[in-house]
Amino acid sequence: MKEKFLKTTDTTTSENLKKLGFQVVSELNGIYIFLNTDKLQFSNIDKSKIQYSNILTF
Repeated sequence: MKEKFLKTTDTTTSENLKKLGFQVVSELNGIYIFLNTDKLQFSNIDKSKIQYSNILTF
């Protein structure tokens, strides 16, 4: 099952995801949530700083 959301607390990772075209769902208290899409691939981002989830929480 593919998770629908990406979450990170790393500012650099967040900026890189934005540059790659990921849509921001939320930016609150240093937590950045993006929609996960199959269309975009990222190989230059530290995946250890990203959490995947199907649950959207704020």
